[in-house]
Amino acid sequence: MNETDKLIEEQLKTLPPNLQQAINAVPWKTIAQDIGKANSLNSEQIESLEQEVMLALYNFENPNDLPENIERETGISEETSYKIATTVAEKILSVIEKKSNEQKNTVITTSVPEIPPTNLPVIEPAFAQDVIMVKKGEVAHTVNSKQYTVDSESESTSSQSLPEAKPEPKVNTPLPDYHYPGGKDPYREPLQ
Repeated sequence: MNETDKLIEEQLKTLPPNLQQAINAVPWKTIAQDIGKANSLNSEQIESLEQEVMLALYNFENPNDLPENIERETGISEETSYKIATTVAEKILSVIEKKSNEQKNTVITTSVPEIPPTNLPVIEPAFAQDVIMVKKGEVAHTVNSKQYTVDSESESTSSQSLPEAKPEPKVNTPLPDYHYPGGKDPYREPLQ
């Protein structure tokens, strides 16, 4: 890939994605060749026409300057260059602009199929024994429903009492910062 091709490729990447897709979707080179042949241009002039169309599409040149650029690069008359530029605007530029706007306004929606996952275990309660079964023959855990009862009046548990938590002594001295000498971060900027 030569320098010109690299420059063109880089310029194409700077265009909005919807415009890039529209340019790639429209066969603008073939249309430009057909326009050139319809206006009796030779192969060199057709190649120059393609180049000028590409420069306008990729925003190297202003599309409003297309008639003058075609006239200068192909050596044809002003009248013919305006005729060709008008045809290019109708068949290439407006089509690409229309496709670009359609793609910009299109919201891509994807739907996720409603398929339940099959790799999760099935948990079914066995109410009679107060046991929850994970798989046939395996017990997840057992719970004795009579073991933990709360009496709302006395607010105590009937069969098990929990040990009382010991309050931890409060220390008023701040802990030293061992990370930095003097406790100050040498990389932090002062606030004022």
